[in-house]
Amino acid sequence: MAKKIKTTIWVQSFKKLGIGIALLIILLLITQRYSYRWDLTAEKRFTLTPASNSLLKNLKQDILITVYLDGDDLPAGIKNVRNHTKYLLQDMQKASNGKLNYIFVDINSIKNKGEKEALQKELISKGVLPVNLEVNSESGYSEKLIYPGAIITAGNKSLGLTILENQTIFGAQQALENSLNFLEYKIVNTISKLQQEHIPTIAYLQGHGEVSPIQVSSFNETLSKQNFQIKKVEIGIDPLLDGKTDVLIVAKPTQTFSEEDKFMIDQYVMRGGKILWLLDEVIADMDSFQLVPSIFSIPRDNNLDDLLFKYGARINDDLVLDLYCAPVPIVEQIAGNPVPKLYPWVFYPIVRGEQIHPIVKNLDPVLLKFPSSIDTIRSENIKKTILLSSSDYSREQKIPFQISLEGARQKPQPALFNKKNIPLAVLLEGKFKSLYAKRAEQSQRDEILKENQQILNESAQAAKMIIVGDGDIIINETDPNGSPLPLGYYRFSRETYANKDFLQNAIEYLIDQDGLIEARNRDIAIRLLDKGKIQDKKSLWQFLTVVAPIPILLLLGLLFNYRRRKVYSK
Repeated sequence: MAKKIKTTIWVQSFKKLGIGIALLIILLLITQRYSYRWDLTAEKRFTLTPASNSLLKNLKQDILITVYLDGDDLPAGIKNVRNHTKYLLQDMQKASNGKLNYIFVDINSIKNKGEKEALQKELISKGVLPVNLEVNSESGYSEKLIYPGAIITAGNKSLGLTILENQTIFGAQQALENSLNFLEYKIVNTISKLQQEHIPTIAYLQGHGEVSPIQVSSFNETLSKQNFQIKKVEIGIDPLLDGKTDVLIVAKPTQTFSEEDKFMIDQYVMRGGKILWLLDEVIADMDSFQLVPSIFSIPRDNNLDDLLFKYGARINDDLVLDLYCAPVPIVEQIAGNPVPKLYPWVFYPIVRGEQIHPIVKNLDPVLLKFPSSIDTIRSENIKKTILLSSSDYSREQKIPFQISLEGARQKPQPALFNKKNIPLAVLLEGKFKSLYAKRAEQSQRDEILKENQQILNESAQAAKMIIVGDGDIIINETDPNGSPLPLGYYRFSRETYANKDFLQNAIEYLIDQDGLIEARNRDIAIRLLDKGKIQDKKSLWQFLTVVAPIPILLLLGLLFNYRRRKVYSK
């Protein structure tokens, strides 16, 4: 009888075991086919934005992302960015239903020298620049060259992107966090460019003394690498209202606009056109100091005031001076030898952006030269956002005003710099009303008829424009040989400011129709352990992780053995 009972118990145990294994197999099959996870992080770091999800679900062709941020001896912070990139790409692969694939490549593991050099040249040509890291090895610290970026390929087209942010102003930790913050946007924005049938066209307005090609060559190179098409438009010669200009850049015009030209620009806006206004309202230039010791800053009449006023903004006839500024060199005689010495130049403010907007979120400072302040005007159905503003120690200087380079030697009086957050760049969005509504002259009507168009009195669709009170923001400096330097590089202090990033973000925002740039607003924090608390409670954590588990395991073993004896002793 006892033997029969034991046999029954063993049969029941095997049945339970078999049922348990079967349930585990079924659960495994279900989870492989239908998987879901909950994102419990505070900033939802593992959740794609709706715009990103929509883009990935509707991919037109297969996408391959080759990431070159890889290696075994990377520093901890870089490894964290590498791992986050991998997790993000896993989510994107799932959202795309397998149409997006990725691989990680350690460029330093390539043994073939010719193959490695060819790959390095390709990465540099696509804007993925090398970074020299100091890594800790068994033999001590050593230097390692990495290419912290990726190449995204769709069919026969490919574009590069940089993963690591090089932001010296924020420090290494914040730069790493910003690398995570911007990564989703960079990837989906690049994929969008590869998928689009229409290549966005950026047009520079000509005919009013605007900047020369060499002055904007650095920015144009950046746009070209990001799959933008660049052209020039001169009103009266080239069509403007044919729908083939996605963004119009008005870069530092020095001559007066005719009413006919203003009318055509106005009608471009009425058709949903996007404009980037980069305007110098004051005539003041450092080149003038090569001829005279001082200059008079006077207003520049571009005849654009009424047009911008109608849209909701006004550039004032003043100069914004700021204690947070870039230096200029002044030659001094030292031991009979001329030696340039750097002095702060309050007419060159270094400005920051309102951090809540994706154009300027976590952006390095931008360098402006002789900028003017901007007022926003009450305008119906127009949303206004201040993008760039002065520091807490700034002031407005009305013109005309005499500027002397020798004045840089004098220490500024802080009491005079008592204003803060003076607007220097503003974004306007909405349906604009035409300056020429019901009052267009016959010559203007004739001009629009040349393009087979009709006069519109208000925007047929929502339009956007950005107004910056400085035309030099887009101009790159040149070296002694006349070759262009990178936009934002200031040769006197040898610092690089975020002029290029600001303008590129501005262009991206103006043409963004799918809301992808909202992914740039993410806030992903790298949470590091508190070393102080770890050191103070070192003994406690050692006890909890090493000593405490032993009695717990012993207790569980005794309970299991007691239950087993009780069951099988019957």
